[in-house]
This record gives sequence, C-alpha cells and structure tokens, in this order.
Amino acid sequence: MKLRKCVLLFFLLFVSLVITAKAKTMRQQIEWLRNERKMNFVYDSSLPLDRPYKGKSLQNMTIQQALQSLFANSEIDFSIIGDYIMLKQKTEAKPSVHTPHHKEQNDIKHNYTLSGFAEDVNGERLINATIQDMNTGLATMTNSSGFFSITLQEGTHNIRCGYIGFDDKQEKVNLKSNVHLNFILKENANIKEIVITADLNSPLMTTQTGKHSFGRQDIKTGYALLSSPDIIKTLQRSSGVASGVELTSGLYVHGGNNDENLFLIDGSPLYQVNHALGLFSAFNSDVVKNIDFYKGGFPARYGGRLSSVVDVRTDDGDLNHYHGSYRLGLLDGSLQFEGPIRKGKTSFNFGLRRSWIDLLSRPAFALYNKSSSSEDKLNLCYFFHDLNAKITNIFDNRNRMSLSVYSGEDKMSTKDEYNDSYSTSNNDKDLTKNEFNWGNFNMALLFEHQFSPKLFANFNAVYTYNISRYKSQEDNSYNNGSNVINESHYEHEYKSSIRDYGYRMSFDYRPSPHHHIRLGNDFTWHFFKPQTRNLINSYDNSTGKDTTSMSSKNNYPARECSIYAEDEMIINNHWSINTGINASLFSIHGKTFTNLNPRFAMKYQPYNNLSFKASYTSMTQYVHKISNSFLELPTDYWVPTTEILHPMNSWQLTAGAYFQPDTRWLISLEAYYKHSNHLLQYASWSGIEPPAAKWDKMMMDGKGRFYGMELDASYKSGNLQLRGSYTLSWNQRKYADFYPEWYFDKFDNRHKIDVSAHWQITHSISAFADWTFHSGNHITIPTQYVPMPNVPEGKPLENSTSDFIYEKPNNFKLPNYHRLDIGFDFHHVTKHNHERIFNISFYNAYCHLNSMFAEVKQKQDGHFYIKNHAYIPVIPSFSYTIKF
Repeated sequence: MKLRKCVLLFFLLFVSLVITAKAKTMRQQIEWLRNERKMNFVYDSSLPLDRPYKGKSLQNMTIQQALQSLFANSEIDFSIIGDYIMLKQKTEAKPSVHTPHHKEQNDIKHNYTLSGFAEDVNGERLINATIQDMNTGLATMTNSSGFFSITLQEGTHNIRCGYIGFDDKQEKVNLKSNVHLNFILKENANIKEIVITADLNSPLMTTQTGKHSFGRQDIKTGYALLSSPDIIKTLQRSSGVASGVELTSGLYVHGGNNDENLFLIDGSPLYQVNHALGLFSAFNSDVVKNIDFYKGGFPARYGGRLSSVVDVRTDDGDLNHYHGSYRLGLLDGSLQFEGPIRKGKTSFNFGLRRSWIDLLSRPAFALYNKSSSSEDKLNLCYFFHDLNAKITNIFDNRNRMSLSVYSGEDKMSTKDEYNDSYSTSNNDKDLTKNEFNWGNFNMALLFEHQFSPKLFANFNAVYTYNISRYKSQEDNSYNNGSNVINESHYEHEYKSSIRDYGYRMSFDYRPSPHHHIRLGNDFTWHFFKPQTRNLINSYDNSTGKDTTSMSSKNNYPARECSIYAEDEMIINNHWSINTGINASLFSIHGKTFTNLNPRFAMKYQPYNNLSFKASYTSMTQYVHKISNSFLELPTDYWVPTTEILHPMNSWQLTAGAYFQPDTRWLISLEAYYKHSNHLLQYASWSGIEPPAAKWDKMMMDGKGRFYGMELDASYKSGNLQLRGSYTLSWNQRKYADFYPEWYFDKFDNRHKIDVSAHWQITHSISAFADWTFHSGNHITIPTQYVPMPNVPEGKPLENSTSDFIYEKPNNFKLPNYHRLDIGFDFHHVTKHNHERIFNISFYNAYCHLNSMFAEVKQKQDGHFYIKNHAYIPVIPSFSYTIKF
C-alpha cells in the first residue's frame, strides 16, 4: 500500500515536471514570433513577459490571432504598425464601486508636469524631437527652442525621447511633483530603420497639411552644384514647387511668385535670398540646423506672405568642445568654427562663405589685356560672401539668450576702356564703368524664458537691412592734337533699401498632452526707400559747357502689426484639430488696412499607419517685389501696399491621405486649390529699372487660381533611401486690363516628376542621384503677322507696315524639361581623427540641353519658324572638406 502511494506520488511529480518544462513563457513565444513571422517587437523592459503562457499553440494562427491569444487575460496591450508590434501596459479602469471617503482620498492621483529640453551631446537644442510616455502612449514634440512639456499622472513613467538620426533614449521618471529633465541624445548616422509613427513630426502624424522638415542629413546629400550644397535647390525637389529658370534658385510654390515666400533666419525676415543672379542661395548649409517648410496649411503663427514659409534655424554652437570645418570648392570656399566661451554656459558659432570668382577673373583679364593688340581694355570682377555668427548664453534651466547675425553681399564691377593713343592726328578716349552691389544684414536678439513647467516664451528683437545699389559712368573725349573738340561725362546712380525694426513675442502653453496653445504678437516698423536716383550729364566743347544734374527720392515708412492665437487639440485616438486666427494691421501715409485670417486644420487617423487631413488657410501680404525679370537683379526693389492699392490676399483648401504600409515606406497624396486676389503687375513697362515714383498708379490688379494634386513616396531600408514625387497642377492668372480671360502662368508646369536616391555604398563612399522632369515653361510668341494701319488715317493701304499680333499671353509651351544630377562623397578619417570629404558632382549628367527661350524668325522666302535656344550642358564640380 505504501509502495503504491509512493509510485503514484512519483508519477504525479514527473508529469508536473514535464508539463512545467513544456510550458513556455510569453517572452519565449515573442521570440518564436520574431523568428518565424519576421516581426519586430518594441516594448519597455519592465513589462512582465517572463510569466508562463498557458494558451493554445500559436503555430497555425494568424499574427492577429496569435497576439490576442498570447496577451489574453494579461495587463499588456498591443498594436501592429507595419512590421513592428508595439507593446505597452494597459491603463487600468477606475473602479465604479463606492469606497469609503478616506480610501478615495488616498487613491486620488494628482497630475504633474514633466518639462525640459532635448539636446545633443554638444548642447545643441533639437527641434521637432518626439517625447513619449511608453506606459500610456501620450506624446508631445519639442518646439523651435527644443523645449517640451507633458502632463502625466503621478507615479512611475518610462519616457522615451526620439529624433531622426539619433539613438533613442529612455528615462524612468517617478512623478511626485513637477520635474525638469533634459534628454541628451547621441548622433547615430547608421540607424537602419525609422519607425515613422514614432516621429510626431512625420506627415502621417502632424495635424497640418503641406509641412516638410529638413535637417542636416536632408541638405548635405552628397550632391552640390558648383561645390556648395544649396538649400533652395533642396526645396525645389519638393512636390508643388516650380524652380523657374534653369540653374536659378527660384521658388514658385503652388503657382505663387518668388516674392510670395516668407524666408526667416532665426526669426528675422530675409528679403534677398540668392547670390549670383540666383545661381546660389543665401543660406550657408554649414550652419543650418533645421528648416520647416510650409506650402499648404499655414499655422496661425505665420503671416505676411501668400505661398510658402521657409523657417530656417541655425546652430547655437558647441558648449563643450572646439571643432569646425573648412571647404575648398570650384567657385567658393567656406570656414565654420564653433566652441565654448564658458564651458557648458556660453558658446559661439561662426560660418563664413566666400566666392573667389574675382580671384580668377582679375588675373585672367589682366593677361588678356596685356596680350591683346586691341586698344579696348576690359575688366570684370564679381564676388559674394555670407557671414553667420551666433553667441548663445545659458543662464539656468529656465533662461537662455542668443544673438544671431547674418551678413550677405554681392559685388560686381565692369570696366571697358578704349584709348586710341596710337593715332597722330587724334586721340579718342572712351571709358564705361558699372558697379553693382546688393545684399542683407540681419540681426536677432532672442531671449527664452520658461515661466512654468507648462508655459514657455520667446522674446525676439529683430533688425533687417536690405540694399540694392547700381552706379554707371561714361566718359568720352575726342581731341585733334592739343585741341579738345568735345568731352562728355554721364553718371547715373540708383539705390533701393529697406530697414526694418521690430519684435516678436510668442507664448507656448501646454495645459495637457492633448492641448497645445500658442499666442503671440509681431510688430515691424518698415522704412522703404525704393529708387533714390542721382543723374549727372555734362557736355563740354569749343562753344561752351553744359551740365545738368537731377535727383529723386522715394520714402515709404509703414507699420505692420499682427496678433495670433493657435490651439491644437487631440480630441481622441483618432481625431485632432488645429484652429487659429491671425489678425494683422498695416498703416502707411494715414491709411490703415486690417485683416483677419482664419486657419483650420483637421486630422482623422483610423489606424496607426493611416491618416486623412484637411485644412483651410487665409493669408494676406502687404509688401511686394517689383521686377521685370525672373532673375534676381539688383534693380529689383520692394515696396509696400499704398493708400490706393489693396493688399494681396489668398485662401487655400488642402486635403490629403497619408499611409505607411510598413516601416520602410511612407506614401502621401494631397490635393489643393488656391485663389488669390489683388495680384500686382506693371501695366506697361519693359525697362530694366521699373520706375518707383508713382509706381502704384502703373499697376494692374489681377487674380490667380492654382490647383492640383501631389503624390509623394519615400522608402528607407538599410543603406538605401529613395524619394519620389509627382505633381499635377494648373496655374492661371487674369488681369482684366491686360487680357479679359484666364491665361496660363509662365511656370505652369502641368506635370512634374522628381526621383532621388541616396546610397551608402560603403562606410566611406556614398552616392546621390536626382532625376527631375517637368512640362516646359510658357512664353508669349506672335500668332499672326498682319498689315498695320498708318497714322494719320487716309494714307493708302499699300503704304502700310506689318507687325506681329500677340493674341494671348503665354500661348506657347517650351519643350519638356529633364535632367539628372549625381554626386559622390568619399570619406577618410586621418590618424588625428580628422574627417576628410572629397565630393564630385555633375549637374545635368547626361548633358540634355534644355530650352531656355524661343523666338520667331523669318526665312528669306518669307516663312516664319520658331528657333529654340538651349545652352546649359553638363557642369562638373568638386569640393574638398576637412572637419577638425
């Protein structure tokens, strides 16, 4: 009997051991799913995954059924995002049964606020970083100062900070009171995959439509036209953007003109954004930290332009170490240096870029003039420079101040001298000189203050100076032996300038993770001085001397003020909205204009990897750029709305769908319709210097309608990144005084395709390629050649002349445009740990000559034909960079 009991006890013990041995834990089942189903799991290490799993076998289940069975009756919740499975702790429901009063008091949990900054290891603030509570899923994003604020229930939370191109960092925080915490992230350029849904700044997650953010990795792709990476040309690759004339840094967004883009550098407006007539942009990529580009749903905090906002932020400088770089390129060079003034407290950042075209042209023309037998001596000199300087001081965790300075200038001079000193009978002298210079000087003093864990504020004092100057001189003399027969002197000087004094105040208030309020006020005192002119004409001969002198000045002081309020709310897991209003006032010569511009954006996200958005935006613009060319000429000038004109305004509707099928892909489709009123254009002037005196009486008031759709896709896997976009658009204008019907805009490019690839071939070699295609630009050509009546009337018809008839503006489309740009970076690290980068790039790599313009020509037999002009071949460039 005893023996039977012992055997039975042993048998039961053996069976229980076998069953226990075969019972797998939840963690082991997760590992099996990872290996068999090729799924990736993302979870916090504190989750209780070592508990045994007692459910059915997962082998024949779908992934959804397997996860439901695995986590049934547990406190773990899951969500599937592409190839990723996100695990988090379930939020416990509040008990509905009544408990004693003293127990209720003990169980009440208070809310506290976690706030701070996201920075890199050098103390540089990170813009648009994502801060997420892994327990509840609540998340927020850092602002333009790198500040975040999130209010959570008291208790222990696992907080994750993520930023593209950097390693994530998690901190366990026990909230018993308000906590200030700074996240220090380490850069990691070798991150293989990016979970877009973990990035609140991705198009899938933001509430705004038409927003794109660009960091250093987006600008410095490995391709650089004429040795310098170009920010404007990076923006040109975006859908919905036309580039204008070949090689130039034009930006025509959703049909708008070049002057309808608001460019800000550290909060200060920039009027002249190009060098070399548009060949280079005015932004030095060595010092740029982040760019926010808006082309659709504009937040209420931006105003003053109709088409786009380009908000550029520069680096503050390393608070702990000295380092920098210098670059030698085909046409320019640059130097960048940064480091601490007081370690951990005060930093500086300095960047200088200068072209050396003048260093090449001066000796070239000197050799030409010396070797030439001609009496005509020529000289040409041109250069530009950019200077960025910034000093940042951290007083404490709540106060910070920075002074940012930008200076950019172009200078060009020509000289043509003719001296006929070889003739014994006479001595002719002709001298023609031209001098151009144009540019900007910007200064911004920024003070940042954290009033409370939920309230953050910026106070910015700004100064802007923009100038364009042109001076020409002609001297002619003719003498016979020692007797002067005649002598003339002509001098013409032109100057246009803008001075802006202003301030910007902005308040960032986050009462809860679902609620984000922005308030602010901007004020600018403008001083426009378009076309101050001086003219001297002197003539001297044997009969006497005659001199005339003329001068004219134009002065337009104006005041511009705006107040805005913006409220972004997350209603639930599926819905979020952003509502706001921008109220503006513009006063000039006793006339005051006021406008209210409402803004509304809405997002519906039925699934984690799919969202739908729509927005409505109203914009007003009070300043205009007067130009008769699509190049950036020094004779262009800015003028304000006057008492006899209306401010330009527009409204825009945008809607889109955004889809992430897996972690590697992001696809979006947006459609827009924009209508603009009071667009200004000169009525009848074709000279290079449009008149500024009474300019507002020579303007036509017109309308514009612009609509289309944009398809964007991006793919990233391992060392390969692909981007592609397609734009289908219609851009039309109507000026009743000019033409009674709607006609196509010059840059109405019906179809635009842009495909780019970035491939990290090896650790030291990377390649970039971009292929762009768009329908040809529009030009105006005559459609008839007919006899014209003579004036006065009554003359016979056979004596009449013939002329061209232009039936419709922009009635001819140039051939389709396409080109391929490629670039290669070769990296090498020296024994002193200095990185060397050699770049070689090719513009228009397969040398397709794209049409610049066309003209109507007549054959000898009287027939007419169209002659196309195309000039730009393949352009190679190189640069050599050393980082130290």
